[in-house]
Amino acid sequence: MLDYASLKEQYDQNMPTYKEFCDYFKKVCSCLLSEADIPYFELSFRIKTWDSILEKIERHQLRPQQIDEIHDIIGFRIITLFKRDVNIVCDIITQKLKILYYDDKSKTKSDDVFGYLSVHYEISLPDEWLNSPLFAKYKNIQTELQIRTFSQHVWAASSHLLQYKIESSVPAAMRRDIYRLAAVLEIVDNELENIRNFRDNYQLEVKKLSQNENPMLPADTPLDSILLETILDRFFPHENKKNHEPFDNMLSELLAASIKTTGELEQLLSSQISYIISKENNRKKEVQHPFYSYIGLLRMALSRKKHNI
Repeated sequence: MLDYASLKEQYDQNMPTYKEFCDYFKKVCSCLLSEADIPYFELSFRIKTWDSILEKIERHQLRPQQIDEIHDIIGFRIITLFKRDVNIVCDIITQKLKILYYDDKSKTKSDDVFGYLSVHYEISLPDEWLNSPLFAKYKNIQTELQIRTFSQHVWAASSHLLQYKIESSVPAAMRRDIYRLAAVLEIVDNELENIRNFRDNYQLEVKKLSQNENPMLPADTPLDSILLETILDRFFPHENKKNHEPFDNMLSELLAASIKTTGELEQLLSSQISYIISKENNRKKEVQHPFYSYIGLLRMALSRKKHNI
């Protein structure tokens, strides 16, 4: 017979450690994603309530003697924006953490399951981490980890709410609409990936052109954020470039200042480059590191143009 009182006591005693682990592991995941430069929509976690644990015990007819035998008390979810990043995140998880269980739902789902689902892991911290006195208290903690795209998340969340995860649960009159919705969400993922591939190829093409001695493009070529970044790479010291500079916002400022083509931007920079680099070098001596970002240097040039300097 299950000793529910003992399990509840263990659960309550472990709760501070669960919360502490969640805060720590969220920072770990955030650092891993940032190091790999992976954009993501959401990084979240939950701790199962006692009522949820009781429901799982009854539904699966479990007979745990220790609360640690329930392996998904803590759950994390990483929602990426692009399909390719799901595979990259999976590679990172496999390399950095201890994998106890793995299931790619998109490959194992049966034919009567709608849509396509996330990748599921059960993980723990690596043994070498747990050998440290700082992390030894997390030795018995296992974590469920789900990785999915935003479109997959929309499907999972809505199908959970509607309780329409399998074909037999859907009224026949609605099945056509459900199939169409699942297909549209998959198309969204594929089209986002196509757009990202196009952008990556365009960046490579522009970079190759910029390395030529002759002008990169005709002077009347309309500016876009990628051309803007590439031209600034040619004029400014690379050490001044910051991560994720807002080139799209800067493009709006240029257009408002009637600088709309590559030729007009290059003319502005050519006329101001000596001054702004001199200004940067003076500030750099004061602070002992690059001071202005690309955007800061460009705004300096714009300001001087505005005042006819």
